[in-house]
Parts: sequence; structure tokens; C-alpha cells
Amino acid sequence: KASLHHSARSAATFVLQASDTTMYTVGVLIATVAVSALPSASAFSPSFTPLLRSSLAKSTSLLRSPSLATSPMGGACFSSPAAAPLRKRPVVVLQMAEDTFAACKVVSNEEAAKDLRLITVDVGSSLSAEYKVPGQYVKMRKDDAMEKPGFFAIASAPGATPSSFDFLIKRTDGSSWLCDTAAGGEVEVSTVQGPGYRYAEKFGSDIEEVIVLATGSGIAPLKAAIESKDLEGKKVRLYYGCKTPEACAFDDLIPSWTKDCGATVVQCFSQGEDIPEGARKGYIQAAVIEDGLDKPEKTGVLFCGVNDMVKEAKEVLEKAGVKPESMLMNF
Repeated sequence: KASLHHSARSAATFVLQASDTTMYTVGVLIATVAVSALPSASAFSPSFTPLLRSSLAKSTSLLRSPSLATSPMGGACFSSPAAAPLRKRPVVVLQMAEDTFAACKVVSNEEAAKDLRLITVDVGSSLSAEYKVPGQYVKMRKDDAMEKPGFFAIASAPGATPSSFDFLIKRTDGSSWLCDTAAGGEVEVSTVQGPGYRYAEKFGSDIEEVIVLATGSGIAPLKAAIESKDLEGKKVRLYYGCKTPEACAFDDLIPSWTKDCGATVVQCFSQGEDIPEGARKGYIQAAVIEDGLDKPEKTGVLFCGVNDMVKEAKEVLEKAGVKPESMLMNF
């Protein structure tokens, strides 16, 4: 879904200098293409379909209306012979841009936790420089024969290294190829995509505390946010939830997140009885409410994890007084 919206925003455009008859012909062609695009848009992103449908309806109505003759666009094909001649104007047509991939080498591939791999990929200095905001992601594929590339959030902070990205990859049917790619192996990586966590825009001086909520491999982009130190000057609480301690990545980094990045870290485990000292049994959305919010109206939230957690956390935090616009996702 995030990819569709990002691709639409970053799509290439072309301009046609059209005259009277071709203006109408091009308009009909655009409408026809848009109709055929509706099923594909729905498959990629149901939320995108109403936008396309609404724009199509307005465009179709305009094309069929005689009022087009007197509109700023002109329209001699609808007017009487006495109508003013149509001036040439640009017609901007949106096209879905194809992703550009570059061949990159895997530097290392290590076990990070149960069913999680920490993979470092040498992406080169040019691609590395595109990464500006924690929470951004890339697409990766084995080669151009792979029909559907995977979407992977970058786990290292922007600028952490001059030419490589870290990724925390959960083993699934769709990512097993990457989890099994050894150091020295080659993968194809797209340009950096997505807006990331827009806290520079959304969190002003009025936000005094930031709650960070992550489950499983969702810790990856939030690790980047914490290690970027962009949140310095604000009180930061990280709640990291996993099923069991064995499924929890980056245990060795928690002391540095506290000491160097100023984050208070709370680990929560939903299963098992052998809970480490200082950790909680249960879910992170419950733990944050148990701990309370000093000033909910001055609190910002960053999410990444399973849908149920995000949905429930948003509900309880909004009920507690956190503003919806202060709760951010990276996609």
C-alpha cells in the first residue's frame, strides 16, 4: 500500500501540447486507461481506488459537458463555429514509475534472534546518500526474474555508514531467499523509498515525550530512529514486544540505547514463563497505559509492528489524550 502511494507521488509525467480535436481524444484515452486501472489499483491499495474513481468521475463529467467550451481548458469540439479558437495547453498525465534496481553485495548475514537475520548490504555511496529519514525502506529482489520484490525497512540510522544498510529480516516464504543469501552473495536493491517517520515535521517544540512501540522485526526502523539521535531533547520510552526472549533482537544494544541515546527501554513478552528481570509479561500497548502519560497532549508516538498492536495502541492512546496527528507510522 505504502509503495503504491509513494510510486504515485514520484511517478514520471509527460506533457502533450494538444489542440482542439486531440485534446478531446487524449481526454477519452486517459479516461479509458483509468477505467482499466481500477482493478489493479484496488488490488494494490483499496484506499487508492476511491481517489482514482472520484478523479475519473470528475474528468468524465467534464469531457461530456458542453461547459468545457467556456472553461479555461477551451474546447472547440463542443462549441459553435463562432467559439474562440483553442489555445494550446499542457495536459499532464500520471504514469506509474518503474523501480530502478542496482546489484549489491551482502557483506554479512548473522542470526539476530529466532527466525530473524541481521543482514548488511553494501549499497554504495550514492544509494546510501538517498537515505535521509529513519523509517524509509528499499525493495529487494534476487534478480530481475523475481516478480514481486520484498519491502524492507532500513535498520541502520541515516549516515551510520558511508555505503551500507543494515536490515532485520524475518524469515517467511517471501524472504527465505534473502535469509539464505550468504556473505558475498548478490542481491538487487531499489532506490530508497517512503517518507519515513516525519517527526521533524510533525513533532514541534510542544512534543516533550515520544513513545516508541515496536513488535518483532518492527524494531528495525525504530532502531534507526533512536540511533539517529533525532529525538534528543525529548523524553523517549521504547516498548519492545516479542513472543519470547529468544525472539527478541538487539538485546546487546539496549544498554547503548539507554546510555548514548537517552531512551528508556521496556521489553514485553506475550508468551513463556522465563521472563528476564526488568521485563514485563503481556503486550506493549497495555504496558504503556500502565506506566501512564504525564502530558498526553504533548506526547508523540512512533509505531512499527503487527496490525493488532498498532490498532489497539492507537485506540488506547487517543482515549488517553494523545492527538491522532502525533501518532506516526513509517509507511
